[in-house]
Order: sequence, then C-alpha cells, then structure tokens
Amino acid sequence: MFNEVVKIGSKKIGKNQKIYIIGDVGLTNNGSLKDAFRLINILSNLGVDAIKFQMIGPEILLGDKQISYTYPTLKNGKKTENMFSMFSNLSFSSSEWKKISELCKKKRIEFICTSHFSNAVDFLEKLKIKVHKICTWSQTHRRMIEKMGQTGKPLIIDTGAYTKKDFNDMVKWYRSKGGKDLIVLHDFHTKNEKFMNFKSIPYIKKKYKCVVGYTPQGRDDTMDLVAIGLGAQVIEKRITLNRSTPKNGHFKALEVEEFKNWLNKIKKVEVALGKEQIIPTPDDIKDSKKYFKSLYVNRDIKKGEILKDYMIEERRPGTGISAKKIYQIIGKKVKKNLSKGKMISFKDII
Repeated sequence: MFNEVVKIGSKKIGKNQKIYIIGDVGLTNNGSLKDAFRLINILSNLGVDAIKFQMIGPEILLGDKQISYTYPTLKNGKKTENMFSMFSNLSFSSSEWKKISELCKKKRIEFICTSHFSNAVDFLEKLKIKVHKICTWSQTHRRMIEKMGQTGKPLIIDTGAYTKKDFNDMVKWYRSKGGKDLIVLHDFHTKNEKFMNFKSIPYIKKKYKCVVGYTPQGRDDTMDLVAIGLGAQVIEKRITLNRSTPKNGHFKALEVEEFKNWLNKIKKVEVALGKEQIIPTPDDIKDSKKYFKSLYVNRDIKKGEILKDYMIEERRPGTGISAKKIYQIIGKKVKKNLSKGKMISFKDII
C-alpha cells in the first residue's frame, strides 16, 4: 500500500536499511534556545539521524485553558500544572524556530517537528522540513492530516490510541490528498505488558507495506530491544540534559551519557540481527571439525565383512567420514580388520 523504503533528506529508512534513530526533545528542550542548541549539538555528535521537537501552539490547541496536567518528577514526586502554562513555556518564536532549523541543517541532523495545529504545517513547510509528524492525540485532526498529504512529504504517526478503523480512516485521508510515504511508530501509554501488543509491528509492516518503528515512553530499554527484534526500523527515544528538572517529560528521559550507552546497545542489537538467511558464524565453522560427528565401528570387524547399520556409531570429532554419509557406508565390504572404536575411512572399505 505504501513504500517499504522512505527517503528523509539524504537518508533512506525501512527495508534493508539501518535503523533510523530519532532523539526526542519535544518536552525536554525547556523552551530554551540555549538548551535546544545544546541538545542538537549533543545528538549530532552522537551520530543520531534526527532530532524531534514539538510545535504545540497552546493558544490554538487548547479550547479550555484551565485544564491541568499531572506528571512525575524525579525529586518532587507528582506535580500538577496548568496545561496552557506548561505548553506556553515550551514555545519558540518564529525566528527561534528558524535558528533551530538552521543549526540542524548545519550539524547534518534531520529536523523533525510534531505539529499540533494546522498552521504549524504551513510554517514548517516554509522551513523546508523534510517530513511531517503527528502524535496519537491528533489522529482525529482530519484537515491537518489532509494538509500533510498535500505536501507530498512523508508522514510519521504514533499509534497509541488508534483503533484499526481510526488507522484506516487516517490512511484514507492522507492518501486522498496525495500522501505516499507513511512511517508508523508503535506507541502506547501503559505500564501493563498485557496491553503493549508489540506484535502489531510486524502486522502493520506486512499489511500496509510501510516503514514501522517504536517510540518508547520510558527509560528502560527492554521493550526497545523487543521492538527491534520484531522489525522496528525507526526508534524515537527521549533525551534530557538533566532528569531532575522539575518539568514534564524529563523524568522519563535518558540523560546524555545514558543515551550514549543506549545508542551503543541499539547498534549492537542491529548488527546482531544479521540477514534473513541460514549461515554459520566463522567461529562455528572453525569448531565444526571438533564437534561434528564421524562414523566409527562399535565392534571388531573382520576383513571381508559387510558393514551393517548396527555395527556403526556416530561419534565426535568430525575429522573422518561425516555422519551424514552413513548410507554410503552401510553395505560396503571392509578391506582389512577394523578394531572396535576405530574411525572409519574410505580407505577401509571397498
């Protein structure tokens, strides 16, 4: 239905491509240009493919500006904050967004930004963004999804609250306006493994022929590795300069050194996945003669006797006639006396 390989900027992602890593700073940039620049530089130096921000626009997003939001912090426990105020403190001016975009380009790290309102799409197009993104809570925002389809750019979505019908509706809206490339990140907001449903990753990949990935909601990397093992081609992970920052999003994020270690682990797992084929490792090949089995006689055999199956056993090492050639040996006449426990060679038989 979609393309299994998608190009974002200069990089291809998807089938038979390297795992595409996105550093998520959407909540952890603190609305500070200085912190945003630090995070861009850090992720660029680590060799991360992309950095993701959020363009929230609380004055447009929130119809009720009195809504509160409760979130965990490292040192102060749960904290409740007015959502409008919280999002306002994460906002950048147009000129600041331009500087962020320009630094990403300079540092050769892809600038990705989640849009929470339609006009954000127009603004990001002016910044010449290469890919659009929506979070799961924007799945019903039909006109914004259609506008993204009109750009001809790839679209990244988080699943989360999607039902199958919701997902198919979104696909229909996006495609109806020209959308061609879809990147689906498996997403959930639960700690209960029963509902995490990681098998949706290979399911979506097979059914929709699109690029799939995973966007973790915490620091633990166990499920990240599960996702990669199931075929995730994109991983989005949150990073913070300081997890003790008493603001939303930092508690669940990795600090810089942790992120570096996480990235190294992801790369090791990626290498370990290998290829879709059956092939022994060099070490296994090296040890094969030692641990494979050869054919031995299990009793004294006199010259001229015919070898029967009950006279032969398979034993290590594998330096003689391979045990898989047993039926080439049964029924053969021996040229000379063979002592019990002797490894058979082709020179021993007629």
